[in-house]
Amino acid sequence: MIRNYLITAWRNISRNKLYTLINVLGLSLGVTACLIIYLITSFELSYDTFHPDKERIYRIVTHLQFKEGDASDMAGGITILPSRVRTELSGFENVATFCNYFPKVSVPSGGHIAKKFDAPKEGEEASPVIIAEPQYFSIFKYQWLKGDPSKALNEPFKVVLSEQEVYKYFGSIPLEDVMGREIIYNDSLRVAVSGIVKDWNKNTDFAFKDFISFATVPNSFVKNDIDLKNWGMWEFNSQGYVKLAKNVTAAQVEKQFPAFVKAHMTQNSKVKLSLQPLNNIHFNNVYQDSYSRQTHLPTLYALMAIAAFILIIAAINFINLSTAQSLRRAKEVGVRKALGGSKTSLTIQFLIETFAVTILAVIIAIVVTNPIIAFFHSIIPKGVELHLFTPAVLFFLTLLIIITSLLAGFYPARVLSSYLPGLSLKGPGSQNLNRKSYLRKTLIVFQFTVSLVFIIGTMVIGSQLHFILNKDLGFNKDAIVTIPTDYNNKAERVVVFANKLKEIPGITLISQHQQTPASQRHSGTIINVKGAGGAKINASFDLCDENYLPLFGLRLLAGRNIAHSDTLKEFLINETCAKALGFKKPEDAIGKMLTTGIGGLSCPVAGVVKDFHSQSLHDPIVPFFMGSLTRNERSISLKLATQGKKAVDFKKTIARVESAWKQVYPEEKFEFHFFDDTIAALYDKEQKTGQLMNIAMLIAIFISCMGLFGLATFTAQQRLKEISIRKVLGASVTGIVTMLSRDFLILVVIALLIASPIAYYFMHQWLQDFAYRVDISWWIFVLSGSAAILIALLTISFQSIKAALSNPVKSLRSE
Repeated sequence: MIRNYLITAWRNISRNKLYTLINVLGLSLGVTACLIIYLITSFELSYDTFHPDKERIYRIVTHLQFKEGDASDMAGGITILPSRVRTELSGFENVATFCNYFPKVSVPSGGHIAKKFDAPKEGEEASPVIIAEPQYFSIFKYQWLKGDPSKALNEPFKVVLSEQEVYKYFGSIPLEDVMGREIIYNDSLRVAVSGIVKDWNKNTDFAFKDFISFATVPNSFVKNDIDLKNWGMWEFNSQGYVKLAKNVTAAQVEKQFPAFVKAHMTQNSKVKLSLQPLNNIHFNNVYQDSYSRQTHLPTLYALMAIAAFILIIAAINFINLSTAQSLRRAKEVGVRKALGGSKTSLTIQFLIETFAVTILAVIIAIVVTNPIIAFFHSIIPKGVELHLFTPAVLFFLTLLIIITSLLAGFYPARVLSSYLPGLSLKGPGSQNLNRKSYLRKTLIVFQFTVSLVFIIGTMVIGSQLHFILNKDLGFNKDAIVTIPTDYNNKAERVVVFANKLKEIPGITLISQHQQTPASQRHSGTIINVKGAGGAKINASFDLCDENYLPLFGLRLLAGRNIAHSDTLKEFLINETCAKALGFKKPEDAIGKMLTTGIGGLSCPVAGVVKDFHSQSLHDPIVPFFMGSLTRNERSISLKLATQGKKAVDFKKTIARVESAWKQVYPEEKFEFHFFDDTIAALYDKEQKTGQLMNIAMLIAIFISCMGLFGLATFTAQQRLKEISIRKVLGASVTGIVTMLSRDFLILVVIALLIASPIAYYFMHQWLQDFAYRVDISWWIFVLSGSAAILIALLTISFQSIKAALSNPVKSLRSE
């Protein structure tokens, strides 16, 4: 019986090669999309799910409320805060501080340096090095290969390494021989190995491999980088984690925070501390840090929806083409029933045909999945790949085959098996079997509704990306090159390098600074007007020289520029900061003394600059101030001359800059960034979303058009005699093409009317994530609809014109 089913299925599949090709291509695209998106979502959802007691682990995060109504959320905090939480509050099993550290590493051996490793690029890549309190290992569990977890980080100048890091630094030597060996961080921080732990082999954002003891900080030069005293300094790289005691909830602990804030941060009552669950860290990009590879959870849900819709529209093709061909198979059904075939056996027969097509589609999907992942490596997370024979993947593929076969095959199977044998064998009367096409029309409308939602979404995302990449940000970004230097080198070398750059033709201006105006890593502190009893606000700040303003094109509204200095002597503030401090006009702020949370330092306001975007356009403009402190200004930006210059001239200038670099930093790698590329990188997530929408749109349109092409082909064949009679009676080719195309185009227009409000709702929600955004204009819907109509017209026109140009004699000679 099964053999007979399979033989019959193969005959029908091979007999209708065009429709089989359309169905296989459509289903293989749908299955491939589902499989890749399953691999991505399962990969992302697996992050940090393996930790013991993970439901009790939280990160301490901060919410800052500004006077103007704006707010800021931070994962980084005050470095001394977690240790005070540990001693002053209750409900914790453990509390730990760690600081991300970005050092270069030297491994001495036999009295000389055997190996050197460059420092990770801060702001671009995660560092494997952290400076951690001993309690870190009580919160996050590791398998200890050597050393005592209760003592390994108790003393200064100690480091615990992961097993992989040991092999990287020392090669394949016995682990016991590594204990006590010296490692040098940033040329002069010498520490001894006090423990070795096994690397985690699961997906995690905590992929740290070097754990330097926190006791090292106050006993070394690192205390200059990590502030252990001030409650007014917010450090981006300082992190606090807690493990709650059993039967204690986060809400119970958070009730203690307001009194704690009031006791230690009396200068600012607008700070709110809260606990972020461990399982939220990977998916919540509100709280930025320098180590987690955060993904957007709504984007994952959207990907799942896209996969489902693509599979559904592929199944719709199968349903439409199968029911459209039902007339051809009506006599087959009639003969089978007349010979004793039951409705159940016929249903099984047609489901097996669907199952065979689905299996073929799945095989194609399996073959192409890894090459597609490799091709789209820029938008697919590293580590995502198909391992076919893992239980989870096999279960998913089995489930996908069953669901797809039932989704695509059940309705056509029931329709075909329900035909009455007498009516099926009657002949011309059987035409009545295929007259009701409301379902097919509904399914076509659904397909193009999905396609139009993708088209409209793609256009809105493209419009917003164009807006944010071209908006006036309040500063210049063209022809500016930024060169970071290692913070651990002497500050004097930066000055020497800057002086050498001044001798290079093709450079019009040079500035020393800590960060660029658009950096996402500005430090923050508290400022207020000294002695005025006025507002105390949170503000971001940067340290820079007098060329910072003219190089980046920041405009002074009042006062004067700051002078380059070895100590903080004066400030520039932005408009938002001036307003938040209570000044009605920029001129009112000039000369006023501002007190900061940087050790209580007070300086006068030298000038007020026009607002600029110191963060991405997701966030509103925040209070910002600038001062000059030479030892902290470790980056250099230079403005390239553009008048009459060509690309080759820029390359020559950069080559001269590199030559100057090698004279000052012979042991360092030369790296530079064009400022406009740095700004574009702020919107990497949005650009990837746009690429995903483009891909989804193309797949949806392709599948929909394949189905439309198949239906147009079938319709033209079914109406061939009608077309011939119309031609004999004088109908023109244009009239016949219009007649054949009209019904399909009406369906596309209906789909546009349905898709427009749906797309508007979802894209409006997406745009809410931006403080500055475009309006969704009416022309987007008109253009999207026009594109869909044109695509549909091009798809069906070939068959329509072919049918209209056919010789009526060939169709009517048998009548």
